[in-house]
Amino acid sequence: TLGGIKRRVSGYGITPPTVRYPAVAKLLNQWLLDNRPPGLMSDFVCTSININANYGAKIHRDGNNVGPSAIRAVGDFKGGELYYWAQDDKMTPLDQLHKSQAKKLNIKRRTEVFDGCRAHSVDPFEGERVSVVFFSCRNFPKVGAKN
Repeated sequence: TLGGIKRRVSGYGITPPTVRYPAVAKLLNQWLLDNRPPGLMSDFVCTSININANYGAKIHRDGNNVGPSAIRAVGDFKGGELYYWAQDDKMTPLDQLHKSQAKKLNIKRRTEVFDGCRAHSVDPFEGERVSVVFFSCRNFPKVGAKN
């Protein structure tokens, strides 16, 4: 993860890869600005960027996100679409949600905007797949001005 996150043990802060490679975060943010997908506000701000290599997330809800997220996948792979339950009430147990209720988003073909606090998962895939997720961490002001 690049940017600010809630640490597992000591509050909020900037991740070590962000400190070591600040140009990567700047490059990815500029790419999103230059390739803004429909539905993403012109003043979209994210605090964090996840880069996932060959990771197929099971159905989940992001607990520390706020606002919209943007996601794109690249690589030589088949499958790997994002299932997104846009009508998720955020309270129904995840095992009671069915794929027939979800939108299937082809994030290899285009960048998509979604609410990470609603249920989502990755369809199984074959090949090399890297996804990039832009999101904002709840309580990001707690990262502090020095960071």
